[in-house]
Amino acid sequence: KSNWRAAEYDGAVRYEQVKEACIDFQFVSAGTVGMFSYIEPQAGAAFIRASNNFIHKTFMKPYPKMFTGAPQLPLQDIPEAMKELERCVKELGMLTFLMPTNWNGIDIADPHWWNFYDKVRELGIRGIIVHIGSFAGPWVGQERLSVLGPDGTAGRRIVSQPFEYCTNIINLMFRGLMDSFPEFNFAFLEAGAEFAINFKHRVRENVEQIGYLQDLLTGPIDKYFDRFYFVVDDLLLEQEGKRLVGAVEELGADRLFFGSDYPDDDGHLYTVTKIKQVKGISEEVKQKIVGGNAMTFMGGNFPGILR
Repeated sequence: KSNWRAAEYDGAVRYEQVKEACIDFQFVSAGTVGMFSYIEPQAGAAFIRASNNFIHKTFMKPYPKMFTGAPQLPLQDIPEAMKELERCVKELGMLTFLMPTNWNGIDIADPHWWNFYDKVRELGIRGIIVHIGSFAGPWVGQERLSVLGPDGTAGRRIVSQPFEYCTNIINLMFRGLMDSFPEFNFAFLEAGAEFAINFKHRVRENVEQIGYLQDLLTGPIDKYFDRFYFVVDDLLLEQEGKRLVGAVEELGADRLFFGSDYPDDDGHLYTVTKIKQVKGISEEVKQKIVGGNAMTFMGGNFPGILR
């Protein structure tokens, strides 16, 4: 265990493990999203700069063709967040960033962030990685799940990801952000893809039946869902991947890619091998899931090795 956990802080160890798993390119993040976004802004910005510098120095600089960073930002201070993102892109060569589902209860689609998103667009970022932010801040349903613990710890682990992501998707679609920023794609990590299947059906059904919901959109549901990406997790790969086959049918072959909690669990590093063994989906679809869709998500904004 100590060998693969060393990949958290040792670039050489991580490089060898990732290469052995036949992964060509990996996004590396550090810590819990938003963990420094609830302290004094100057201190938070300093911690986050140090974290992003660590990713660059440890992984990106010695292995530029293998790793890039998914940096965190000091979101309690939007000018500082914009400044740090620009530094990460222009000086450190990073391609995207981590956005928590909410900061202090402010959803990612709230107009509060729109000046920040202007900077994101200006920097050429096209794919925004959304990760549950509840370990440091509030989450949807928290006030009603105290039965699972005084701070909602268990409830957070069980329901916060699908609750938060469904809320994000609704707000992204109906608050106008996706129409105002048509360049952006959004990837939702860790919750898998199954939750999105029923949710998409419910959104479609209600939009078809309720006129004012139609008035809030500028096109069909698929226009928006075609910019949402979901992760292929271990659950989709159980029972010879039958759930993955269903997710491809319901969400589309272009909406899925693999990711992992590696090195929290070394087995997650080999998700790509399991995907290649699934029956019922074509080799073309498998290639999209293990690489092609990630490049589309990023808008082609990848190093030369993957172009």
